[in-house]
Amino acid sequence: MMMMKIELQQKRWVVRIIFTAIYLLIPFIKINGDSILRFDIPSLGLLFFGKTIYIENFFIVLIFTFFITFLIILITQLYGRIWCGWLCPQTVMMNFTKFLENKNLSFFTKFLFHTAVLAISALIGASMVWYFVSPYAFFSGLTDGTISSVTVWFFIVLTIITYLNFALIRYKFCTTICPYSKLQSVMFDDNTLIIAMDPETSYKCVKCQACVNTCPVGIDIRQGMDSQCINCGRCITACTKTMTRENEDVSSLINYIYGFNNRKKTFRTNVIITGVVTALFLSGFLFMAATMKPYEFQVFPNSAFLPRYKDDQVINSYEIMLRNLTKDNLRVELKLKDFKNYELQYPQPLVVAPDETLKEKVFLFIPAAELKKKPILSLTMQSLGNDEKGKPLESELSFRRPIRKKK
Repeated sequence: MMMMKIELQQKRWVVRIIFTAIYLLIPFIKINGDSILRFDIPSLGLLFFGKTIYIENFFIVLIFTFFITFLIILITQLYGRIWCGWLCPQTVMMNFTKFLENKNLSFFTKFLFHTAVLAISALIGASMVWYFVSPYAFFSGLTDGTISSVTVWFFIVLTIITYLNFALIRYKFCTTICPYSKLQSVMFDDNTLIIAMDPETSYKCVKCQACVNTCPVGIDIRQGMDSQCINCGRCITACTKTMTRENEDVSSLINYIYGFNNRKKTFRTNVIITGVVTALFLSGFLFMAATMKPYEFQVFPNSAFLPRYKDDQVINSYEIMLRNLTKDNLRVELKLKDFKNYELQYPQPLVVAPDETLKEKVFLFIPAAELKKKPILSLTMQSLGNDEKGKPLESELSFRRPIRKKK
């Protein structure tokens, strides 16, 4: 039983190391030549697993934000502050810099420790920059001196803030600043996973204060659940060691339990409601991401060109706008929807480079006989991209008969 409790902290270390490695490596992983996850400042686009979500489509990011929010609420309803104790970057980094908590250090040792923390802070500051600037461009810019001053100052400020957090604030952030700490008690119910002392065995407490001394936020878990508890489980490990040493018949007086009655009930009303809402936002995000348009297409009247006759035809002119939202060259063909007797003249082929916008003049020829009954035709122009089997994009336009009479 003792090994199982000690293994709890070992598991936390494994989770922390994996989480940190993933966080640091994500900007270096590429799909289709770009980072798997990064907000690209020059193009104002979010690179997301091979797709680019531009600022015009940021409602998709809003839907994803709602999904993450309700997912956090759902996890909190089920497992309390398990995020805080196992995955929160603040808690993870506090554990990696735990050596700063040692008070009995010489000046030289303290200097070395703070130098190490500054180096860790610089790595974290750089990693935050990499989620906005490609790490490959970041390092090459540092090497050849072409990195922008904005990026450099962003990196310096983040490094300083991170260092001051590690050196001065530490777990005070969890107990005073963190909004999640203040809201989590509202999300709890009688079946939420918490860390608490078992009331039935609490009389066996030998008052060794081990659980209090090891607590990173300085609470006494024996007094009941506290909103400042980050569910790290250190008190469980400390109590296990004491109970083993005292040869007691219980492994620990403190444990992860589902409410004070320790009844696990996954499917309850609040959890089901939150779960359904979370699933709806996830479904909406996946649907929007899967059906996101690969390019933008719009048609505008060409105000510099008045409708005119040419032989037995009427000519109108338009300006089309194509914006490529992919990382590949876009080749587009134009046609009218549900209208056969016409001719379109435009520069062919229409090719748009990745992340670029193309504007071109288009001339539409329609026989004058088509406008005898109606002086204005409401038409729909379609653009068909690289995939001829894909659904074309459409834009409405008006085709007008010239004001002057045909000679």
